[in-house]
Amino acid sequence: MARSPRLRTASGSTLSDALLSFGHEVAHVDDRTFVPGDEDVALLAGSLNWYPEACRRLRGTPRPERPRTVLWHTEPLPLPAAAGLPLERLHAREVVKILLRDPRRVDPRSNFRTLRRMLREGVPDVVVVSTLERQEFLAEHGVASDFAPMGYHPTFGTDLGLQRDIDVLFLGSLDVPRRRRIIRALRHAGVNVVARGSWDDPELFGEGRVRLLNRTKILLNVPRHPGLLSGQRMILGMANKALVVAEPVYAPGPYVPGVHYVSAALEDFPETIGRFLADDAARQAIVDAAYELVTSELTLSASVETILRACFRE
Repeated sequence: MARSPRLRTASGSTLSDALLSFGHEVAHVDDRTFVPGDEDVALLAGSLNWYPEACRRLRGTPRPERPRTVLWHTEPLPLPAAAGLPLERLHAREVVKILLRDPRRVDPRSNFRTLRRMLREGVPDVVVVSTLERQEFLAEHGVASDFAPMGYHPTFGTDLGLQRDIDVLFLGSLDVPRRRRIIRALRHAGVNVVARGSWDDPELFGEGRVRLLNRTKILLNVPRHPGLLSGQRMILGMANKALVVAEPVYAPGPYVPGVHYVSAALEDFPETIGRFLADDAARQAIVDAAYELVTSELTLSASVETILRACFRE
């Protein structure tokens, strides 16, 4: 009987667990300790900017001696031309990160520049993206990719049946001027927005984050740039039965606006939020449909199965 392929991943433990469930031998390492060895596949998730050492070592290993390298690109890329939406100008902190080659840089342009440079050098062998608009953008630039959306894992949370005493929540980094402007405008319009974005607050991770979302009626999806889909924020809201209200998203599949979340122009946010805060039944119908989608169909296991098919496709 043939052995199961050996995989090494520099990604999170939930992804490692999902790979193990498919019967693969999995070694979990971080960027600093990654050294190409006898594994069959090296799987990197996020952006290649996060893995400078792994990329350097993979690039320096002769092709016959290195593992098949797969990138699951879950960070932003520029929108395709068909979206008709230009990226906003970079703010000062993003520019500094780019100049310093900071691995924490996540702006769409930097993500694509690094990916394009590495592809020219033969790494990765396979690209999988987590949103349809990224797949469309890469196709415009001659890069073939597979689509595996961000998937639900129990660590994202579930409905705890708590009293929902937070009307509106934004959860995410607040170092983005665009987000601060939008939140400020909503508050000026009378919307009571609770904004949480500190990376040092344990309440924003694990059980604390689940409880916070279970206290929330509406979760705002305000991306760094207009039109982008934040898959993780969508799942976090839906898994914990908070209604996601988002500005228009280009190619939002597998989510359907009006069925799994509410889409509205920014200028209509105050009226839309007020309407769904006042209509419990309408809000409940959407959160129930969204919860069913993410917990039964849009799972991490299903996404990993797609990634594995791409890994071993000849």
